[in-house]
Amino acid sequence: MDNSHKRGLETRRRNEAARKERRMKEEREIRAQIEALRQVRDDPNTTSSERLEAVRLLKEYTDKGYSYL
Repeated sequence: MDNSHKRGLETRRRNEAARKERRMKEEREIRAQIEALRQVRDDPNTTSSERLEAVRLLKEYTDKGYSYL
């Protein structure tokens, strides 16, 4: 295996690790957003417009395939 091939393999490994880390970070952020929206939805002190917006955004996540229950 020549140096060019080795560098290419290492670059692909690093790129895959970076993609995996970005996906995991995005998933954590989405879970945090969903949890915050659930808290707004369930808080008895929120206004009806805030609650409605939280439910609307939770519905968008559901439509994208995320489960918030």
